[in-house]
Amino acid sequence: MVMVKPFKGVRYNLEKTLLKQVIAPPYDVISPEQKEVLKLRSPYNVVNLILPDGENKYEEAAKKYEMWKKEKILIKDPEPVFYLYEQEYEYEGKKYVRTGFIGLLKLEEYDKGNVFPHEKTLSGPKMDRFNLMKAAKANFSQIFGLYIDRDNFLEKIFSSIKKEMPVASAVNDEKVKNSLWLISDEEMKKSIEQFMKDKKIYIADGHHRYETALKYRDYMRELNGDSPEDIKPYDFVMMMFVNFYDEGLKVFPTHRVVEFNDKIDDFFEKLKRSYKVEKVDDFKVAEKKQKESDVPSFIVYYNGKFAFISILEEEYEKLHPIYRKVDTFVLEETVLKPILGFTDEKLLKKEGIYFVQNMEQIKKLEKEKDVLAFIVKGVDIEVVKEIAENGLVMPQKSTYFYPKLDSGLVFNDLS
Repeated sequence: MVMVKPFKGVRYNLEKTLLKQVIAPPYDVISPEQKEVLKLRSPYNVVNLILPDGENKYEEAAKKYEMWKKEKILIKDPEPVFYLYEQEYEYEGKKYVRTGFIGLLKLEEYDKGNVFPHEKTLSGPKMDRFNLMKAAKANFSQIFGLYIDRDNFLEKIFSSIKKEMPVASAVNDEKVKNSLWLISDEEMKKSIEQFMKDKKIYIADGHHRYETALKYRDYMRELNGDSPEDIKPYDFVMMMFVNFYDEGLKVFPTHRVVEFNDKIDDFFEKLKRSYKVEKVDDFKVAEKKQKESDVPSFIVYYNGKFAFISILEEEYEKLHPIYRKVDTFVLEETVLKPILGFTDEKLLKKEGIYFVQNMEQIKKLEKEKDVLAFIVKGVDIEVVKEIAENGLVMPQKSTYFYPKLDSGLVFNDLS
């Protein structure tokens, strides 16, 4: 059983600032260049909190957060509410709407069987987020969680709330319209809490922050001498909850680009031990082949040329029955490690490998260094669920849930 509850969120005072000027993407997708743009957009942009600067950067972020609250740049809602969060966007010429709600989830270890991860985490990012959480005593960004609601039970509540004007709305740099409503009706809040009790939560984005929140909880319990029975603010973490079957939920692939200084013909010869290799004229031809393939397949790009590779049947049969459905795993185990010499450590540290979303980013890297790119297919949402429920994890950056949740819509104090 999970516990989900409303909370008194801290939000930007829209009488003193424009929401569009202060929101930002999640901290882990912000480039150094984008960070500088966001900082120039407003002195109160949330990037100053989620990616602070300076020698004592975590303490500086905490000071800014407290100062903004004192100056009424940020104000706390007077009563606990759930926050209905809608994102409206276009993809391939069609309009989509993804809806969920932001609330607090009582933290549980994964082995309790109620909260499921699906990706590996790294110690570096977790220590960074822990230091920030310890200094600021707040959640600045919501974790992205999924739950199963085949009958769209909560949609009835959401539709009712959306009849009112949102309390905040802004279009971000990706042209995604973000809108926020308050769910303050007592019956509605109780209905949501009750409905979520028997749900399993699947982490879509925010594995590092979830595990950091667990570490922070344990740290605070030890510091204060609390027992697990004492319910404190740090026993919870802020999360956005989205239905697995929401029509606006998209999972895009994250492609792999590796530094490559060998002879391409030698690489293809080695590849033929495990793959059928076909040279193709352009990307669209390769993309069509990849979409129609029944086995793991990849588009290889090097020096302006494309190839389509599909795994041989005998190699396919050797793969784990679940992992064979995950392109990033197949690529690691059959190409990156045995042929290109990557180790688990190098992959985790991102040594000589880059993770990108499109050809534009691939070509930008190509201008800077010699690279070899592998274009992968996205993971089906049901496979993400299957991986999680079987206690397995995918390689890092295997999923790219779109659109990303913007930071800056609401914060959660942990003290």
